[in-house]
Amino acid sequence: MKRLFPLTQARALALTQALLLSVLLSSSYAQADTDANYSELFQHGASSAELTKLTTQLSPSAQAKGDFSQYRYLKVLKKPLVSQGEFVFAKDFGVIWQQNTPFASTLILKDKQLIQIDSQGNININNADQAGSGNQMSELMPKLLNALLSGDIQQLAQHFSLSLQLDSNAEGQAPQQWQLGLKPTDPLLEKAMPQMVLAGNEQIQTLVLFSRNGDRSRIEFSAIDESPLTAADKQRFSPAPLPEISPNTAPQIEGK
Repeated sequence: MKRLFPLTQARALALTQALLLSVLLSSSYAQADTDANYSELFQHGASSAELTKLTTQLSPSAQAKGDFSQYRYLKVLKKPLVSQGEFVFAKDFGVIWQQNTPFASTLILKDKQLIQIDSQGNININNADQAGSGNQMSELMPKLLNALLSGDIQQLAQHFSLSLQLDSNAEGQAPQQWQLGLKPTDPLLEKAMPQMVLAGNEQIQTLVLFSRNGDRSRIEFSAIDESPLTAADKQRFSPAPLPEISPNTAPQIEGK
């Protein structure tokens, strides 16, 4: 079943936060992250020279796919909520975030649309054509998520205040470990995610998202493949709705 919903500003904000907290090499439980762990990071503004060096090391790709493990730390729970799945992104198509466990759900973000597929295969399409300022958010998020997943520092610098720490112990070695702190400069974006931290070496390895209420989410990436998308990968950006069952085609119960 397919449903169409206008993407209002409030709905765009809620869905953006849900995608970033659902988007997206792990042990039974990941190491806990707190704002305090990164207080020093956010005190080091990134210089142009440092960002250039990081950009050279990352070599952003136009597409990638892989696996993710997500750990959501909620203040009301003692242990994190763990989910796993896979992602696909391409600058020419958008982002697919497919959770496989503990239950199936898929979010597809592409030009002016956010598509949600539940565990039953039902499809909800949120359209931004009549969204006002929500339209701005829907156009920004595919670019932002592509930049986050590919490590496109120049794109990130257009929307965030950046802080950077390079591993001094790895000086002169390649690849160098790094942490990149991001604080949104756009007020609407800042409401959805007040700050984030990316970490890795040649590729993005982890993404930590912080919310205003103190909850946080740590996403760890693995098995990243930057080869061109296949035809099947591209087809996943346009899912077909389940066929509707009419009374005439409904299965008959034996013996009736």
